[in-house]
Order: sequence, then C-alpha cells, then structure tokens
Amino acid sequence: MRNKDWSTEALLKQIYENPPKLHRPKDFNPADQPDAEDGLVGWGIQESFLRLLVRSVTIDSLTLETGSGLSTVCLAVIGTEHICISPAEKEHNRIRRYCQDHDISTQRIRFIPKRSDAVLPTLDLGGRKLDFALLDGSHAFPDPIIDYFFVNERLKVGGLLAIDDLNISSVGILQKFLVTEPAYQLVEIDGLKTGLYRKIRETSYPRGWEDQDFNAKYPDFSYLAFPARVRVKFQPAEYKLRTALGGIPGVRPVYHWFKNRFHRETLTSSNPTNQTDRS
Repeated sequence: MRNKDWSTEALLKQIYENPPKLHRPKDFNPADQPDAEDGLVGWGIQESFLRLLVRSVTIDSLTLETGSGLSTVCLAVIGTEHICISPAEKEHNRIRRYCQDHDISTQRIRFIPKRSDAVLPTLDLGGRKLDFALLDGSHAFPDPIIDYFFVNERLKVGGLLAIDDLNISSVGILQKFLVTEPAYQLVEIDGLKTGLYRKIRETSYPRGWEDQDFNAKYPDFSYLAFPARVRVKFQPAEYKLRTALGGIPGVRPVYHWFKNRFHRETLTSSNPTNQTDRS
C-alpha cells in the first residue's frame, strides 16, 4: 500500500522533477555481468506526455505497454491494471525497487520479461479489452508494425493508442497509416514525437488492401528511379502517340529509335551497378 504521507499528485511531481534512471545500454550486451548496475541513464518519455497519461486513464483502466520506464512508474502511481511487456527484466527490477522505495504499489502490474512479438499473439485479457496502450518497445522495423497489429485487436472502441518516437522512420510509418485510417482519430502529437490516437470503431478490410485509404495512391511508383517514373506516368499518352504515328508512312522507324534510346537510358539510371560493370 502507498504511504499515506504521499498523495498521487506529490508522487507524480517527484517523478517529473527528479525522474529515476531506469535504463542501461549495457543490459543488452550478452557479455555483460548479470548483476552490474553501472552506467544507468534516463530514456524516459517526456514529462508532458506523462501528464497527458494521467488525464487519459483511471484506476479502473486496463492498460498495456511495450517497453518499460517512467510510463510504467506513472501507471503504478495511478493504480491501473497494467501489463508491461519488455525483454529487459533488469529494467523491471529497477522499477520495482524504485516503487518500493517510494511506497508505490506494483501489485496491479503484470511484468512480462519477453519480446512483445512472442507475447502479444497469445496474450489473454480474460475477455476484457484495453482502455489504453503505449507502443514504446523495439523500434527496429517491423516490430512497431507487429505491436500495432496485435494491440489493435485488443483495444476497445473508445480506447486510446499512444505511439512514442514517431521521429524514427520505422515507427513514423504508423503515424502515416493511422492518419488515413477511419477507425482512428488523432488526438494530438505531444512533444513532437509521441502520437495519441482514439479508436472510434473497429478496423475492417473485407477486400483487403483496397479498403485502406493508406493505399489510395495506387499505383504508386515512387520506388522507381525518376526516368522510370516518368515513363510509367506517360505510358497512356505514349500508346496513343504510337497508334497515331503508326499510320504515317516513314515516321514509325524514327519513333522506335527514340523509344529504344529512352528505354536504354532508363535501365542505366535504374541500375547503377550496370554502369559500374561497364566502366
């Protein structure tokens, strides 16, 4: 139980003003000493988001996060029923120690020291759905996409989804998708890096990718080199021109000469390796 001398507001103020150092880069080095605790740093999410979090959930909320840190401590102070999924078990232990030292109960936190992609597919919520989820685990592609896929299935309509570190491309792709997704509504971007979204209906794609506004630019040839994109863009006009020129005696060979020359230049610009091989 929490010490009566500490109010929720006082505990949160202490976390904001003097955040604990819960992370250690060397924890992820297999050769590191198991009990070493040197080099602790604070990778905690920004204070403005923690304050936003306090306004977004209550003691009755079922919450989940991938990753662990200040957000975990903050949710412990609020007292939500919380699931913390992260392979960094030493971070979990530091969170427990900090909470114990400050009379913050962690009885309602379920720490799962495993990778989220190993836990989320079979995570049992006992028939309930999440009120809030924070994706702040592995940022290596495609891990944020995998986390979103399984969390979305478990987030209730009306629930909130937070995604941290949108300024990392492998995470930011979720922002680009969610702002086109009718099932989600952007609430705000906090600190230029953390997105908060409200789920306003269930996602449904009966026809697959065609039902996603994210794919509205189809066909999208942005992955091609510029000359190839130009060629693809003007293919319909090229076909009409070829048909028209085909009826003019003596012009068709000239057309084919220009066409073949442009084709060779396109292949050369699209494949720099060929240029190197010929040099």
